Amino acid sequence: MKNTNKVLYKNSILFIFGFCVYITIEVLFRGYSNAVCGAMGGLAVVVIDKINDEISWDFDLFWQAVVGSLLITFMELVIGLISRYSSIIPVMWDYSNMPFNYKGVICLPFSIAWIFLSVVAIFLADAINYYFLNDSEQPHYVLFGKFVFSFPAKEKT
Repeated sequence: MKNTNKVLYKNSILFIFGFCVYITIEVLFRGYSNAVCGAMGGLAVVVIDKINDEISWDFDLFWQAVVGSLLITFMELVIGLISRYSSIIPVMWDYSNMPFNYKGVICLPFSIAWIFLSVVAIFLADAINYYFLNDSEQPHYVLFGKFVFSFPAKEKT
């Protein structure tokens, strides 16, 4: 039971963090947001972290970010189609005027943007796990086969 509480605590922290960051980014760029968008951001950070927990630190950061982008794009597709064809969720975005869009719910330019946002999510989730939750070894990253970055070691107490 103790491990279940730790996982729930960790996922709650990551979800709230992802929710707040996503809402903040959207308000800064669009001027408004929606709680469902925040929930998608929170869920994306939790799932990206779960994937990150299962792979080696030597798995290239670029490919981790591409996986994150595909995850976010898939979430946008599902939520976007539900919002377009039902009244369950209000329509929150419309990519109809964007190039390479599908039914206005996903588009290539934003899928590429999600790659960069995924890198941010990976770094921040790893920082939370390492520094605050003491839940991982010291994060380090490989980009295109070369070591690029490692978080500073924690001070021993």
